[in-house]
Amino acid sequence: MAFFALGTSFCIALATLISAEVVKAVGGPMALSRWRMLIGFLMLALIATAVGGWGSLSAGHLPLIVLSSLVAIVVADPALNAGIALIGARRTGLIFSLSAPFAAGLGFLVLGETLGPSQLVGCALVAGGIAFAVGFSRKPAASGTGSDRNASIHAEVRLSAAGVLLAVLAAFGQAVGILSMRPVMLDNPDPFAVMAARGLVAVIVLWAWHLAFPGTWKTGITVPDWKTLARVSLGVFIGYVVGMSMLMIALTGTSVAVASTLSSMAPVAILPMLWLRTGTRLAWQAWCGAFVTVLGTAVLFWR
Repeated sequence: MAFFALGTSFCIALATLISAEVVKAVGGPMALSRWRMLIGFLMLALIATAVGGWGSLSAGHLPLIVLSSLVAIVVADPALNAGIALIGARRTGLIFSLSAPFAAGLGFLVLGETLGPSQLVGCALVAGGIAFAVGFSRKPAASGTGSDRNASIHAEVRLSAAGVLLAVLAAFGQAVGILSMRPVMLDNPDPFAVMAARGLVAVIVLWAWHLAFPGTWKTGITVPDWKTLARVSLGVFIGYVVGMSMLMIALTGTSVAVASTLSSMAPVAILPMLWLRTGTRLAWQAWCGAFVTVLGTAVLFWR
């Protein structure tokens, strides 16, 4: 099951890259969250209906699903998007990886989950590798019009306290969301139905607030052009439909700490993607950190 959590990190990395390129075009972080949740819910509802997954949910699951949605989606998702807009995808990803130790601590305090020696070593290696890989500056981008344009979109901006706090809030919200879903997924419900239910709660809250107070988001009630919506839909399918559904599957047989640690590897996974997308070469420290992260992952999978 841990492999599903690992797959989540790669999906989130690619979705983060797409989000960084469309957040302004769609109208800002809150607008992106609204459209992402609406599109994601429609996709997941269709899948859950097709596979007959709705019957696997029970009334007892609803309180935790609502809690997970409100904290991890309604609060954390806009905070993550705002963090990307303020301090960049790389720095936001580094801070967002704090969701792993947050989840491990909450898992111990709330669920009484403990880790064995090898799991503790593995989690420490993964967390240390992420910090080492992402924390160092990158080499200058390669010259060329194509890479220059993409590099400008993903360029590092000045570190701000607001951006850091928003990224920390997103990390804590993600940890609470994962923790909330662990008891639900132990009953083995259909992951697509679970994610669709989470998405429905977020859609109702985000769109109800927006329709009631459209002026608060400074964008009115506008529909992005079809090209922008297509890119948003691609990011939603990769990061939310596929990635988060895999995380739900991982929680059926993996502790909160291990699942959150493996799924937090997105900051490392995004580095080669940024290299390919922008022509920005990685510093040697990034490769060393990536190696340590892979080593930690191997330890977590070792029995």
